[in-house]
Amino acid sequence: MKIIFFGAGYCANYIIPLLPKNAEIICTHKEEVKPQKYDKKFKVKRISLKDFFKRKDYFFRNSNFALNSIPPMKDGDIILKNLSETIIKFKKNIKWYGYFSSTSVYGNHSGRWVDENTSLNPKNLRGKLRKKSEIQHLKLHKLYNIPVHIFRLPGIYGPGRSIFERLKLDKKIQIIKKGHFFSRIHVDDIADAINKSMKKITPGEIFNICDDMPSQSDEIVKYAAKLMNIKNIESINFNDSRLNEKTRSFYLDNKRVSNKKIKKILDWTPKFRTYKLGLDNLFNLLSNENSSTNSSFIKKN
Repeated sequence: MKIIFFGAGYCANYIIPLLPKNAEIICTHKEEVKPQKYDKKFKVKRISLKDFFKRKDYFFRNSNFALNSIPPMKDGDIILKNLSETIIKFKKNIKWYGYFSSTSVYGNHSGRWVDENTSLNPKNLRGKLRKKSEIQHLKLHKLYNIPVHIFRLPGIYGPGRSIFERLKLDKKIQIIKKGHFFSRIHVDDIADAINKSMKKITPGEIFNICDDMPSQSDEIVKYAAKLMNIKNIESINFNDSRLNEKTRSFYLDNKRVSNKKIKKILDWTPKFRTYKLGLDNLFNLLSNENSSTNSSFIKKN
């Protein structure tokens, strides 16, 4: 396997350890290239996107897997904009091409369940740009037989990126909007789903990657606060004037996202099927880290 990660960020850190030991990995970065501790172990080469574009033929000639996780901009998807012709040119080399989209493409469905066959009606700019990028990627598949796979992701959480970090920063609030549902996914489960897809190639398929339990956001805050023994949580109604427009925009879409298709086709089941299982896992990790830190401090003193 020779794989390119376009926009190698948070999720890539969890996918890379699951790849074959002999995989050759190229990670691209928009600006600053930051080496990771595991780079040498997993034979990771990091390069700026600008330098990649300069040598695009070389890299695609020698690669057979690619994952694009870069959010599209107003002027379109940066990878398709700069590399469509190259992808088509070397299409015989490409076995699997993945694209990270978002469940925001569905728009608002007033709390009803949605799946991959649900019509797309995004209301916010994020969803509209994702929908446009999906259409462009599927066009590559239909016209040129590029083995495109689209993954629609909801809210992503995991180590270092969860409600615990927000609560530790004294942002002890919960926004109340009854009957409003969000779907979520633990980063470990994303990595597992991508690993399964690379092993069972299904060109042209679209998959929702989410857990089994869409929930209201205040339920997440309450559960995390209980684990952390925090009692002074302030409740703010969705209509409160103190909420900024960006925060408010996340509450305009109300839907429950189904994961039945990916379970059936890829035989994938989330390890963290509910937010409670995921938060329990993260809380235990944090507790172990704190215990190790305290132990080191005691030994030094």
